[in-house]
Amino acid sequence: MSRNRLFYRSPVGDGPRRFSQWLLDLKGKSGAYVIRDAETKTILYVGESHTGRLSTTAKRHLWVWKDDAERVHNTYNPESVEIAFRVTANNRAIEEQNYLINKLEPIHNINGYEPEEPF
Repeated sequence: MSRNRLFYRSPVGDGPRRFSQWLLDLKGKSGAYVIRDAETKTILYVGESHTGRLSTTAKRHLWVWKDDAERVHNTYNPESVEIAFRVTANNRAIEEQNYLINKLEPIHNINGYEPEEPF
């Protein structure tokens, strides 16, 4: 199976919970996403949404959840990351996520993530 190249987009946001239009345009779509450090280009995390909530699922990684400490573990400062998306059919999103994890070896999928401090 041939896969398209990932194109990383930045900036992902402009202040707390204000996101770029290209990210909002993914509403209603399914697929996988890759989050990488904007400066070092290190692949941090790969996730997916197979329920047509790709935009919402990815945005959850870009603000600190004060009501649920468990959600803090994969939260990134939107000013310091870039995101790439692969839009897929609902039934292909998990397969695409697994492919990207195996190919890119994102450090927080493999090693876990403990944030240094809230941004």
